Amino acid sequence: MLSRKIAFGAVLMVGILVLAAGCSPVAAPAALASSAQPANVAGGPVVNQPVIAQPASSTGRGITVVGMGKASGTPDVAHVNVGIETEADTVQKAVSDNKDKMTKLLDTLKGLGIADKDIQTTNYGVYTQRQPGPDGKSQGPTTYNVNNQVNVTVRDVNKLGDVLDKAVAAGANNVYGVSFSVDDTTKLEADARAKAIADAKARAESLAKLSGVTLGDVLSVSEVIGGPSPVYDSQRMSAAAGLGGGGAPIQPGELEVNTSIQVTFGIK
Repeated sequence: MLSRKIAFGAVLMVGILVLAAGCSPVAAPAALASSAQPANVAGGPVVNQPVIAQPASSTGRGITVVGMGKASGTPDVAHVNVGIETEADTVQKAVSDNKDKMTKLLDTLKGLGIADKDIQTTNYGVYTQRQPGPDGKSQGPTTYNVNNQVNVTVRDVNKLGDVLDKAVAAGANNVYGVSFSVDDTTKLEADARAKAIADAKARAESLAKLSGVTLGDVLSVSEVIGGPSPVYDSQRMSAAAGLGGGGAPIQPGELEVNTSIQVTFGIK
């Protein structure tokens, strides 16, 4: 009787274990763990993942061109270098004479409406000069020279001739370096860039047609910097400074701004 009870108990225990095994969610954790594995791992389960589109910038095709543009305008600012050079037997007298004459010159310039900020000293030098003797071989007396130069900005080009005349009358015996500029070049630069972009597109369309492709969207734009940008063409600017009465005849000419733009277009 005791052996039958033991056998019956063993059978009952086995049945309970079988039922427990059938109800246990053992596969679920394994499935969750496997879903976290990358799909491209060798031997791993195949998992459906979203496909992310990658830009083909490194392999994309395109046409790159450099467009050039220029814009012209009339200068409205003039720059001129004027100065006083004096000579005397002693350095003290040369310096004193130069100071008196330069003071008169500066007062004249300011009297013409030129502001202090538009008058800048560019050179001041004192040097000696040995004169030849009567026979042309021996050395004569030593003289002393003082040179004082200022750069003057004239913000009304029409007044430049009058400024030059009155500067000479005030004692200026050095006048040189006349040049012109535009006070605000923003509009000229913008016009030059717009023309450069249009030129770049025309060049790209021509290349696309020759290559049998269709021009696409703009991929990149950059301004070509090969030096000071934009470039001002000084060959179209000139000044004729004849220091006669009635104001020196001045011809400011025309100022030209040049710029280059590099553009990359996609192709279809």
